[in-house]
Amino acid sequence: MRLFKQLFRFWRATRRVGGARAVFDLARHAPQYFQLMVRLLKDPRVSPFPKAVFLGTGLFAISPLNLPEWVPVVGTLDDIGLAIFAITFFLGRIPSDVMSEHRQALGLKALEES
Repeated sequence: MRLFKQLFRFWRATRRVGGARAVFDLARHAPQYFQLMVRLLKDPRVSPFPKAVFLGTGLFAISPLNLPEWVPVVGTLDDIGLAIFAITFFLGRIPSDVMSEHRQALGLKALEES
């Protein structure tokens, strides 16, 4: 019964983000999204400050300066929260024309089509 409840919660969560199809599309395009991030980090038209925040957060997440994992919930949530913050902060400061250019070069749909 517990497994059924967990599966139901997972199903409900995936429905909120576009359903299972959206999750599978994200997984299928993961290498292209990784390439997108690399291209954006190398692009000189993107401000260095968001790049520094993104890379600094990534370094902090893998550094030994993390909150201890034995602290219930917080040890894992700080990494997840920082990752979400860093990605959102970085992508939010990319000029739309630069983002469109890189997405088109990688064969990803435009944000308006998603």
